[in-house]
Amino acid sequence: MSLLRFAIPAFLGLALGLPSAFAQNLVMETEDRRVYATEGEFAFYREMVESAITDEGMVINYVGHIASMLDRTGGDIGTGESLYLHGESLEFCSAVYSRRMMEADPHSIVYCPYVISVYELASEPGTIYIGYQRLPQGDDEASQQALQDVEELIDRIVNNALAF
Repeated sequence: MSLLRFAIPAFLGLALGLPSAFAQNLVMETEDRRVYATEGEFAFYREMVESAITDEGMVINYVGHIASMLDRTGGDIGTGESLYLHGESLEFCSAVYSRRMMEADPHSIVYCPYVISVYELASEPGTIYIGYQRLPQGDDEASQQALQDVEELIDRIVNNALAF
């Protein structure tokens, strides 16, 4: 799917001040996760997340095909009903942000890589969710700032993906 196909209408919409065709909103914000929702096609928003990650200069290390795995193994554990129409988790990391985070606290290695999940529930076709695990507060000021910076990076990526 060509990004150019979507970029031109999005640019024209922004340039002309037209409202977004699909509204996104924060549907869950807890201590441990943040999830946004929008209406649209899974493949489009999955590609937008990938693009937003690479636009920040990072590489996707791994894509977990969570929905496919659950469908494939459901029969083995006695469940057959699909939870998701689509569901993937994209893992990535930033050398700059991770270095700062781990210099502040070497035990912060457990927060790397960063993961953003994109999914569509079987019970809600056409609603695309994009979410991530929130990072905890650090033990000291340097660690708190580094973790906050990483969370702001991840949230910026999600919001950039949802901007189209």
